Amino acid sequence: MVIDQVRCVGCHACAIACKTEHDVQLGGFRIRTHYLDHPERPVHGFLPMMCMHCQDAPCITACPNDAIVRLDDGRVEISKSDCDMDTRCVSACPYGAIHIDRQQMKADKCNFCVPRTDVGLEPACVEACPTGTLLFGDLDDPEDPVAILAASKGAQAMKAAAGTRPSVVYIGLESWMEKDNPGVQLQSGENGVIYEQGDAPPAHVGETRKKPTTRPEPEN
Repeated sequence: MVIDQVRCVGCHACAIACKTEHDVQLGGFRIRTHYLDHPERPVHGFLPMMCMHCQDAPCITACPNDAIVRLDDGRVEISKSDCDMDTRCVSACPYGAIHIDRQQMKADKCNFCVPRTDVGLEPACVEACPTGTLLFGDLDDPEDPVAILAASKGAQAMKAAAGTRPSVVYIGLESWMEKDNPGVQLQSGENGVIYEQGDAPPAHVGETRKKPTTRPEPEN
Protein backbone atom coordinates (compact mmCIF):
# COMPACT_ATOMS: atom_id res chain seq x y z
CA MET A 1 0.00 0.00 0.00
CA VAL A 2 1.03 3.59 -0.67
CA ILE A 3 -0.09 6.37 1.67
CA ASP A 4 0.15 9.86 0.17
CA GLN A 5 0.53 11.86 3.35
CA VAL A 6 0.35 15.13 1.41
CA ARG A 7 -3.24 14.39 0.37
CA CYS A 8 -4.52 13.46 3.84
CA VAL A 9 -6.90 16.00 5.42
CA GLY A 10 -7.38 14.17 8.72
CA CYS A 11 -11.08 13.40 8.23
CA HIS A 12 -10.87 9.93 9.86
CA ALA A 13 -13.07 8.39 7.15
CA CYS A 14 -10.57 5.53 6.90
CA ALA A 15 -10.79 4.69 10.60
CA ILE A 16 -14.57 4.95 10.66
CA ALA A 17 -14.91 2.68 7.62
CA CYS A 18 -12.48 0.19 9.16
CA LYS A 19 -14.25 0.09 12.52
CA THR A 20 -17.60 -0.39 10.76
CA GLU A 21 -16.28 -3.11 8.44
CA HIS A 22 -14.56 -5.12 11.17
CA ASP A 23 -16.55 -4.17 14.29
CA VAL A 24 -13.36 -2.97 15.98
CA GLN A 25 -13.82 -2.54 19.72
CA LEU A 26 -13.87 0.81 21.49
CA GLY A 27 -10.31 1.94 22.19
CA GLY A 28 -8.68 -0.33 19.60
CA PHE A 29 -7.68 0.62 16.07
CA ARG A 30 -6.69 -1.10 12.85
CA ILE A 31 -5.93 2.27 11.29
CA ARG A 32 -5.65 5.69 12.93
CA THR A 33 -4.73 9.16 11.66
CA HIS A 34 -2.35 11.26 13.73
CA TYR A 35 -2.52 15.05 13.91
CA LEU A 36 1.07 16.26 13.94
CA ASP A 37 2.66 19.63 14.71
CA HIS A 38 6.11 20.45 13.40
CA PRO A 39 8.46 20.92 16.39
CA GLU A 40 10.12 24.05 14.95
CA ARG A 41 7.77 25.61 12.38
CA PRO A 42 4.02 26.37 12.25
CA VAL A 43 3.42 23.35 10.04
CA HIS A 44 0.76 20.73 10.60
CA GLY A 45 0.39 17.29 9.08
CA PHE A 46 -1.90 14.26 9.10
CA LEU A 47 -0.45 10.76 9.13
CA PRO A 48 -2.56 7.60 8.75
CA MET A 49 -0.97 4.55 10.38
CA MET A 50 -1.82 0.86 10.24
CA CYS A 51 -0.10 -2.52 10.26
CA MET A 52 2.84 -2.27 7.88
CA HIS A 53 2.70 -5.97 6.88
CA CYS A 54 6.45 -6.14 7.29
CA GLN A 55 8.48 -8.62 5.28
CA ASP A 56 10.55 -9.23 8.43
CA ALA A 57 7.63 -8.91 10.83
CA PRO A 58 8.79 -9.12 14.46
CA CYS A 59 5.26 -10.04 15.60
CA ILE A 60 5.52 -13.37 13.74
CA THR A 61 8.62 -14.47 15.62
CA ALA A 62 7.33 -13.05 18.92
CA CYS A 63 4.14 -15.12 18.93
CA PRO A 64 4.75 -18.40 20.84
CA ASN A 65 1.73 -20.11 19.26
CA ASP A 66 2.47 -19.43 15.57
CA ALA A 67 -0.84 -17.57 15.47
CA ILE A 68 0.55 -14.81 13.25
CA VAL A 69 1.25 -15.96 9.70
CA ARG A 70 2.28 -14.52 6.38
CA LEU A 71 -0.13 -15.20 3.54
CA ASP A 72 1.06 -16.13 0.07
CA ASP A 73 0.53 -12.56 -1.14
CA GLY A 74 2.73 -11.16 1.66
CA ARG A 75 0.04 -9.95 4.00
CA VAL A 76 0.53 -10.61 7.71
CA GLU A 77 -2.56 -12.11 9.33
CA ILE A 78 -3.57 -13.24 12.81
CA SER A 79 -5.09 -16.71 12.99
CA LYS A 80 -7.78 -16.12 15.60
CA SER A 81 -8.24 -19.83 16.21
CA ASP A 82 -4.60 -20.15 17.33
CA CYS A 83 -4.37 -16.90 19.32
CA ASP A 84 -4.44 -17.27 23.12
CA MET A 85 -4.12 -13.50 23.76
CA ASP A 86 -0.43 -13.65 24.54
CA THR A 87 0.71 -10.03 24.35
CA ARG A 88 4.26 -10.44 23.13
CA CYS A 89 3.17 -9.57 19.60
CA VAL A 90 1.84 -6.24 20.87
CA SER A 91 5.15 -5.18 22.40
CA ALA A 92 7.18 -6.56 19.46
CA CYS A 93 5.55 -4.29 16.86
CA PRO A 94 7.44 -0.99 16.42
CA TYR A 95 4.34 0.59 14.90
CA GLY A 96 1.88 -0.16 17.71
CA ALA A 97 -0.33 -1.89 15.16
CA ILE A 98 -1.69 -4.73 17.31
CA HIS A 99 -4.28 -4.43 20.06
CA ILE A 100 -6.02 -6.97 22.26
CA ASP A 101 -9.74 -7.19 21.51
CA ARG A 102 -11.29 -7.76 24.93
CA GLN A 103 -14.62 -8.75 23.41
CA GLN A 104 -13.21 -11.53 21.24
CA MET A 105 -10.31 -12.15 23.64
CA LYS A 106 -7.94 -12.22 20.67
CA ALA A 107 -5.18 -10.06 19.21
CA ASP A 108 -6.36 -7.90 16.32
CA LYS A 109 -4.89 -5.68 13.60
CA CYS A 110 -5.25 -4.60 9.99
CA ASN A 111 -5.23 -7.39 7.41
CA PHE A 112 -5.85 -5.22 4.35
CA CYS A 113 -9.48 -6.44 4.40
CA VAL A 114 -8.78 -9.97 3.15
CA PRO A 115 -12.52 -10.83 2.74
CA ARG A 116 -12.99 -7.77 0.53
CA THR A 117 -9.87 -8.06 -1.60
CA ASP A 118 -10.44 -11.78 -2.14
CA VAL A 119 -13.57 -10.88 -4.12
CA GLY A 120 -12.01 -7.99 -6.03
CA LEU A 121 -12.96 -5.10 -3.73
CA GLU A 122 -10.55 -2.58 -2.27
CA PRO A 123 -9.90 -2.37 1.48
CA ALA A 124 -12.62 -0.43 3.30
CA CYS A 125 -10.23 2.40 4.20
CA VAL A 126 -9.17 2.86 0.58
CA GLU A 127 -12.75 2.93 -0.66
CA ALA A 128 -13.81 5.44 1.99
CA CYS A 129 -10.94 7.92 1.60
CA PRO A 130 -12.28 11.04 -0.18
CA THR A 131 -8.87 12.40 -1.21
CA GLY A 132 -7.10 9.36 -2.66
CA THR A 133 -4.61 9.25 0.19
CA LEU A 134 -4.65 5.44 0.43
CA LEU A 135 -3.72 3.37 -2.61
CA PHE A 136 -3.77 -0.42 -2.60
CA GLY A 137 -1.70 -2.46 -5.05
CA ASP A 138 1.31 -4.70 -5.55
CA LEU A 139 4.56 -2.90 -4.80
CA ASP A 140 6.54 -5.90 -6.05
CA ASP A 141 5.01 -5.61 -9.53
CA PRO A 142 6.91 -2.86 -11.42
CA GLU A 143 3.96 -2.48 -13.80
CA ASP A 144 1.39 -1.97 -11.07
CA PRO A 145 0.20 1.70 -11.08
CA VAL A 146 0.69 1.88 -7.31
CA ALA A 147 4.28 0.64 -7.59
CA ILE A 148 4.95 3.11 -10.41
CA LEU A 149 3.58 5.98 -8.30
CA ALA A 150 5.65 4.93 -5.26
CA ALA A 151 8.83 4.86 -7.35
CA SER A 152 8.15 8.17 -9.09
CA LYS A 153 7.38 9.98 -5.82
CA GLY A 154 10.22 8.47 -3.80
CA ALA A 155 7.88 6.81 -1.32
CA GLN A 156 9.62 5.58 1.80
CA ALA A 157 8.95 3.28 4.73
CA MET A 158 8.08 4.47 8.21
CA LYS A 159 10.83 3.76 10.78
CA ALA A 160 13.02 2.08 8.17
CA ALA A 161 15.84 1.86 10.73
CA ALA A 162 13.84 -0.80 12.58
CA GLY A 163 14.76 -3.20 9.77
CA THR A 164 11.30 -4.72 9.40
CA ARG A 165 10.96 -3.94 5.66
CA PRO A 166 7.36 -2.63 5.67
CA SER A 167 4.99 -3.26 2.77
CA VAL A 168 3.36 0.12 3.39
CA VAL A 169 5.25 3.16 2.13
CA TYR A 170 4.59 6.90 2.40
CA ILE A 171 4.72 9.78 -0.04
CA GLY A 172 5.74 13.01 1.68
CA LEU A 173 7.01 11.38 4.86
CA GLU A 174 9.42 13.60 6.80
CA SER A 175 11.70 12.63 9.67
CA TRP A 176 9.91 14.85 12.20
CA MET A 177 6.70 12.89 11.63
CA GLU A 178 8.35 9.74 12.96
CA LYS A 179 9.81 11.26 16.11
CA ASP A 180 7.87 10.39 19.27
CA ASN A 181 5.15 8.86 17.11
CA PRO A 182 3.12 6.57 19.42
CA GLY A 183 1.92 4.31 16.62
CA VAL A 184 -1.53 3.02 15.76
CA GLN A 185 -2.94 2.43 19.24
CA LEU A 186 -3.83 5.15 21.73
CA GLN A 187 -1.32 5.59 24.52
CA SER A 188 -2.22 6.56 28.07
CA GLY A 189 -2.78 10.31 28.25
CA GLU A 190 -2.38 10.89 24.51
CA ASN A 191 -4.48 13.86 23.40
CA GLY A 192 -6.03 13.89 26.85
CA VAL A 193 -7.56 10.42 26.41
CA ILE A 194 -7.68 8.50 29.69
CA TYR A 195 -8.77 5.14 28.27
CA GLU A 196 -5.80 2.75 28.28
CA GLN A 197 -5.68 -0.02 25.67
CA GLY A 198 -5.47 -3.36 27.40
CA ASP A 199 -7.64 -2.42 30.37
CA ALA A 200 -10.56 -4.64 31.21
CA PRO A 201 -13.67 -3.72 29.19
CA PRO A 202 -16.22 -1.41 30.79
CA ALA A 203 -18.49 -3.08 33.30
CA HIS A 204 -21.54 -2.82 31.03
CA VAL A 205 -19.95 -4.88 28.23
CA GLY A 206 -21.70 -8.24 28.15
CA GLU A 207 -23.72 -7.38 31.25
CA THR A 208 -27.22 -6.16 31.86
CA ARG A 209 -27.13 -2.57 32.97
CA LYS A 210 -29.13 -1.74 36.06
CA LYS A 211 -31.86 0.82 35.74
CA PRO A 212 -30.99 4.08 37.47
CA THR A 213 -32.63 4.62 40.81
CA THR A 214 -35.26 7.33 40.57
CA ARG A 215 -35.30 9.99 43.23
CA PRO A 216 -38.72 10.32 44.93
CA GLU A 217 -40.59 13.55 44.36
CA PRO A 218 -40.70 15.83 47.42
CA GLU A 219 -43.95 15.88 49.30
CA ASN A 220 -45.95 19.07 49.29
